[in-house]
Parts: sequence; C-alpha cells; structure tokens
Amino acid sequence: MLAPNEQLTYLIDEDDIVRDSLKILLESHGMTVRDYRSAAEFMAEPAPRAGCLVLSHNRAIGSGLELAAALRRRGVAIPVIFIVGGGNATTKAAAQAADAFAYIERPVEETALIRAVSAALARKGAAVRT
Repeated sequence: MLAPNEQLTYLIDEDDIVRDSLKILLESHGMTVRDYRSAAEFMAEPAPRAGCLVLSHNRAIGSGLELAAALRRRGVAIPVIFIVGGGNATTKAAAQAADAFAYIERPVEETALIRAVSAALARKGAAVRT
C-alpha cells in the first residue's frame, strides 16, 4: 500500500527485459515504480496519481505522443519523459511539442534518466487534474 503523498514513477516499455531493467534501476534509487507493457494497459488504469511517466519505445514515438494527448484530454497533467531509440531532430521536436518533460535517446545514460525522473517527481503538482 502506498502512502497518501507517495509519488509513483509509471514506466511503459513493450520489451519485458528493458522494462524490468529500467524498473530495477529506478527502484535502486528509491523510486516507487508501476510498470506497464503498453500505453493501452496504462490507460486502462484509473488516472495516475502524483508522479511522472517514463515512456520508453524502441520505435517511433507516435504512440507516446498519442498517449500524452490522451492524458491531456483526460485532464491529467503529468510530466512525461520519453526514451526513444533511433531518435532524430523530428522526433525530438514532436516530443517537445507534446510538452515532454525530458527526451532521452538510447542507449540510456543512467545518470541522465535518474536526474530527469528526480526532477519530474520534484515538480510540484505533478499529475493533478487540470
């Protein structure tokens, strides 16, 4: 059971091995993580509580952008950190246009990810209804 003020790091990655590795990394830095295999699985849950979303995709970020838009339509303002494989200026610009909190390219540098998640969790009002 989570404490009332405890923030969650929501993690989405379709690759079980990558998702498990990222979850272990985040938890080793004291973060509470809920992980999901897909955006659809994440969206089937109730609206996220305080925290941030780490959205990891090996392919194009299209589904991540759709997820960010769907969250806004639900009135959820949560910092989204995109982890993208094979990113380029176009995908980075698209993520920024979707109000990405951070954009990290693979291979993920541990320090950069922990810094981004920590900053997102420190952001006051993360995941509040707008």
